[in-house]
Amino acid sequence: MLLGLLASSFAVAHDFWIEARPYYTAPGDTVEFSLHVGEEFVGDSLPNIAQRYLAFSIYQPDRVIEMPGELGRDPAGYFQAPVEGTYLAGYQSIFNTTGIDSDTFVRYLEKEGLEHARKQFLNRDQKPASTTERFKRHAKVLWQTGQSFERDDSQLVIGYDLELVPRQNPYQLAPGSKLDLRLLYLGQPAVDIMVAAFSKSAPDQVQTVRSDAQGRVSFVLDRPGPWLIKAVRIERLQDQQQEWESHWASLTFSLGR
Repeated sequence: MLLGLLASSFAVAHDFWIEARPYYTAPGDTVEFSLHVGEEFVGDSLPNIAQRYLAFSIYQPDRVIEMPGELGRDPAGYFQAPVEGTYLAGYQSIFNTTGIDSDTFVRYLEKEGLEHARKQFLNRDQKPASTTERFKRHAKVLWQTGQSFERDDSQLVIGYDLELVPRQNPYQLAPGSKLDLRLLYLGQPAVDIMVAAFSKSAPDQVQTVRSDAQGRVSFVLDRPGPWLIKAVRIERLQDQQQEWESHWASLTFSLGR
C-alpha cells in the first residue's frame, strides 16, 4: 500500500528535491536529509524505501558512502560530518512509469520549457487521449559543516544520468552573487534545456535560463536561505508502452547563515 501511495505522489507532482536539516552544522553534529515531492518548495516528505532508489549516498572525491537510514524512516537519512567543509549528498530513483491525460501532459511540457516535445506530441493526425511516461529523479543537496572550505565537494561530478554541477561553491557566495552551473546528461553537456532556480522564501519568483552549447547556465542568487535549481529532459521513445522518457535533476543548498 505504501509503495502504491509513493508511486502516486511521484506521478502527480513535478519537483523532487532533498533538504538538509540543518544546512549548516558543526563537525560531529547530525544533519538529517528529507526527500520531498511537490512544487514551489512545498510538498510531501517521503520515507526511506530502498526499493525506490538506485543510489542514496554521501559523495566524496575518494569514496561513496551509503546514506545511513532505516527502512520507513522520515527524514530518510542522516550523517555526521567529522571535519569542516562543504559536503554533497545525492539520490537517484529507479524508473517509474505513469499514464497522463493529454491536456495535463501538454501543460506540463509547457511549464518545463519542453517545447520540442510539445510540438512532437501535438504534431499528429489526431491528438491521443493520453500518453505514457517513464521518469527518473536525480537530486543533490549541499550542506556546510563549520567555517572552513578546505574540504569542498560541491563541484563533484557524480555520474547521475542528468546532473546539475555548480562551478562555484554556493556557500562561499553572498546574496546578490551569481552562481554558474553546468547541466550534464550522461556525462556530456545537456544543450538547450530550460533550467529554473528559485528560493524558498520567494518560490513564485522563478528565474529560467536555457543551457548553452556547453550546458552552462547562470543565476543571480538574490535572496538568503534555501535555493532549489532544477531541470527536466524528455525524449520520445519508440516503445508503444512507454512513449516518453524523462529525467529530472535538482540541486538544493542554502545561501547565507
